[in-house]
Amino acid sequence: MQKPAERMPLKNYRVLDLSRIWAGPYCTKLFADMGAEIIKMESLSVYDSHRGPVSPARGIAAYPDGEPGEEPWNRNGWFNCLHMSKYGVTLELTEAEGRMVFEQLVSISDVLIENFRQGSLERLGYTYEELRKHRPDLIYVSMPAFGNTGPWKGYLGYGIGQEQLSGMAHMTGYRGDGPMKSGINHGDPITGSHAAGVLMAALRHRRLTGKGMYIDVSQQESAVALMGPEVLAYQMTGEEPERRGNRSGWYAPANSYPCAGEDRWVTIAATNEEQWQKLTQAMSAAGLANDPHFATAEQRRENHDELDRIISEWTISQEAYAVTHLLQAAGVPAGPVLRGPDLLADAHYKDRGTFVTVDHPQVGPKQYPGIPWRMSATPGRVRWPSPTLGQHNRDVYGELLGLTGPEIDLLEKTGTIGTKPTGSRII
Repeated sequence: MQKPAERMPLKNYRVLDLSRIWAGPYCTKLFADMGAEIIKMESLSVYDSHRGPVSPARGIAAYPDGEPGEEPWNRNGWFNCLHMSKYGVTLELTEAEGRMVFEQLVSISDVLIENFRQGSLERLGYTYEELRKHRPDLIYVSMPAFGNTGPWKGYLGYGIGQEQLSGMAHMTGYRGDGPMKSGINHGDPITGSHAAGVLMAALRHRRLTGKGMYIDVSQQESAVALMGPEVLAYQMTGEEPERRGNRSGWYAPANSYPCAGEDRWVTIAATNEEQWQKLTQAMSAAGLANDPHFATAEQRRENHDELDRIISEWTISQEAYAVTHLLQAAGVPAGPVLRGPDLLADAHYKDRGTFVTVDHPQVGPKQYPGIPWRMSATPGRVRWPSPTLGQHNRDVYGELLGLTGPEIDLLEKTGTIGTKPTGSRII
């Protein structure tokens, strides 16, 4: 195993990570970025779905160059961007030997996290009280879709449905149009971020009191929490929030405007009178600055449609980065709307090191999202690539639990641990 992380604020914590897909793994990714020892535990029969199927078709974008390779479960980009700096083990909890090993892992872990369907571990006999017998001050983070209580607790759900079920999608869309889902499963990373925050609070509480904690994180409620102002406004007025596309509820102009080229856009916002005047100067539109229709912020909001038309007629002949630099130099907030490849090429992201190059043994060097913040004394870093399935079985079970070579060999022989998914072998 790797040496303990230096200058990493969470280096003294160990997390047993049973979570899957995105929400839970994103929480533990944030912890891994800051030095926590994450043990990602999977089953050979039901491994993390983000690894993809055993025999996927060629051409799927999640695999490098659309090639699944001989071991596609180790080459999926979704998995490999979320599990860097984690240790990977496999273990079957349906086997008696696997349960014994699991309980040993719990006994040496500060945190256990899972985002299974409600009650999954319970049905295996592992309630929080049972787990505390192996680690009295354990912090247990449970992240089912709808929480562990309430009439919806037994339902299965994923981040793809959280926007609709929480009401978020009802507010997302263009004026006069119906609800629109965002381009990504928004509920997952938001819930993962919330879980990381409450887990930090729980660790602090344990440091002060010596007591562990059971944390019930509902992915549904995590999504609802993003809509505080809209929910309060509805409670006070009875009026549903109006869809407004990319517009702001406070400033005008504030929108995304078309630029030269296919599907190229720039976002522009004037948040005060000075910025409005600077925008009209950059557009060489003295008449616009003096137009009584746009004399005040309130009038600009009321006449936003006309204002958008005028600005669009100006931006449509401009290159997105060129107009961005022009406006930024004038003191007007502006930025190009970036597509996937643009993110990796963007000068600002390059300068900040937003993406890092990581060399994965079965994928090669690729760029992945790095640390989403900057700290001076404890900067955090990506330390190694995502683990292949069961890559660290011998390290974790031998070095951490003290199992002998023959004992680990026996676990492999019985299929309790391994590096090949069930069903991957051709007989």
